[in-house]
Amino acid sequence: MKVIHRQNQPIPATPSSDKVARLSCVCRLSELMPLVRQMHDEARARHQAQLGTEQSQQAA
Repeated sequence: MKVIHRQNQPIPATPSSDKVARLSCVCRLSELMPLVRQMHDEARARHQAQLGTEQSQQAA
């Protein structure tokens, strides 16, 4: 996966501004999908483990 960092554009500093700095990323969706799947699988496993713990506590 290629990560390309762009040079920051100078932003005039205004103390009353609610704006935040931007981060640019150029990548292909196909490069991100394995990471998304991994995160989804980990979240599913945590959820299943939590459900199993709750069910065993209710059975006791």
